[in-house]
Amino acid sequence: MALKANSAAMQIFVMICGILFSLFSGWFLYNIEEKAIVSEFQKDIDERAASLSREIEINIEALYTLATLFSQESTPDFHAFTTQARKTLNRHNDIQALEWVPRVPHAQRQAFENELRKSFADFEFTERKSQGYMTVAQQRAEYFPVYYVEPLVGNETAFGFDLASNVTRRETLEKSRDSAKAQATASIMLVQEHSKEKAFLAFLPIYKGQPSTLAKRKQNLQGFILGVYRIADIFASSTLNDELLGLAIEVVDDTEPSKVDLLYSHSSSTGFTIKKDISYTKALPEILGRKWSLIGSPTQSYISVRRSILPLFVLSAGIIFTFFITVYIRSITKQAFLVQSIVIEKTNELNKANKRLKKLSRIDGLTGIANRRFMDEFLDREWLRAIRQESSVSFLLIDIDFFKAYNDNYGHLAGDECLKKVGACLKEQVNRAVDMVARYGGEEFAFVLLDTHNVELIAQRCLKSIEALNIKHEFSPVGPVVSISIGYCTLIPQKGSDPSSLIAAADEALYKAKERGRNNALASLTAISAQTFSI
Repeated sequence: MALKANSAAMQIFVMICGILFSLFSGWFLYNIEEKAIVSEFQKDIDERAASLSREIEINIEALYTLATLFSQESTPDFHAFTTQARKTLNRHNDIQALEWVPRVPHAQRQAFENELRKSFADFEFTERKSQGYMTVAQQRAEYFPVYYVEPLVGNETAFGFDLASNVTRRETLEKSRDSAKAQATASIMLVQEHSKEKAFLAFLPIYKGQPSTLAKRKQNLQGFILGVYRIADIFASSTLNDELLGLAIEVVDDTEPSKVDLLYSHSSSTGFTIKKDISYTKALPEILGRKWSLIGSPTQSYISVRRSILPLFVLSAGIIFTFFITVYIRSITKQAFLVQSIVIEKTNELNKANKRLKKLSRIDGLTGIANRRFMDEFLDREWLRAIRQESSVSFLLIDIDFFKAYNDNYGHLAGDECLKKVGACLKEQVNRAVDMVARYGGEEFAFVLLDTHNVELIAQRCLKSIEALNIKHEFSPVGPVVSISIGYCTLIPQKGSDPSSLIAAADEALYKAKERGRNNALASLTAISAQTFSI
């Protein structure tokens, strides 16, 4: 009897211990899985934040491109400004408008209005009343009207609008003027828009000369180059808009912590309930004096598809095997080994997935070649190597001729197919593992060639290969098929230099190649404080 009682007690003890152990194992694996899902979710938000930040930086650069028009003594006329702005907008489809906003003292108001009335009979300085309608701007000491605007179509309401009449815009103007730096406004509703989409303005101050003090900046201010950006468009153009299934994302302006402004909200297309108890905020690098953040939350669908049955399986299996442990102890040992094997397998799968994600972060999702970020890292690294070895580095910047017209007339799906074919064709033109072909952005591609003596031959080969693809393009002034323009430069880097000089030279050569009629390759002959390598 005592032995039987002891056996029963042992069985009860083993059963209780086994059940408790099974519950703990299931909870432990569930907790590990939960942490892995949260980590993956945070990584998704980090990648999308980096993508949005890059997209904004690329669009802001357009202001500095236009600033070169004002490097001369005189202010460019309406035609010169809009011509250059149109070229810039062709490369930056996310920009709503580019504008010139001069500083106009009251004494010169009539002269400024009369000058534009030669081309636009009804032009006048305007302002928006609190009731929402536009009217003639009231008298003030100085005005900051939208004097040049590209495109004018769709922005007629903004043409002549005095930014000084709006408190938000004027504060940003003054901050930009006093700091001599580009500044962005808080979110605004555009005077030319009737929708409720939010936008922001970016101001780049233009001075006479180079004033170094606050007083001289106020005195020598000519005006501002203004970029108009709709936040939804920038969001849509960044890779933020790719593969967002199961994620709800908000873009907020938290420059003033006590007054957080919701700029844009992306709702998950899955329609599942958002798990608000899991939230992650990623701050973006400062954007022209503003602090933006991404706030992400996963949906129940996002969590569910990443969960496995492993925790439940371990719990059930542990309880079942616990009943047999009193008869056959070895079975529980075997079960423990099985659980351990599954855990190791899942851990290995997670490690492999992380490696695949790291690789994907370097590849352009559409064309399958290297992306801009990976190319920049590669060029920086090889630039330093070339300095040590005194070898050459070549950079080719390639642009598809009149790609916007192709997209507009054949559709974006056809445009994507065109980009894929061009990317694949360009990749075939280099055979060495040390060289790189990358998608530079939009319809632009780039080559980084190391210690290469036949750059011109490679450029010509690219021109012929793309033309040989015979991709129909009836809307190109160059020819009946898709063609490209190439600007390139080869340097032997010197100590203290950086790759930006090489890229700038290739970009300038590309611009000149386009001016010469496109569908051609042109080498840069500009001296950039570095020894030129003969090709």
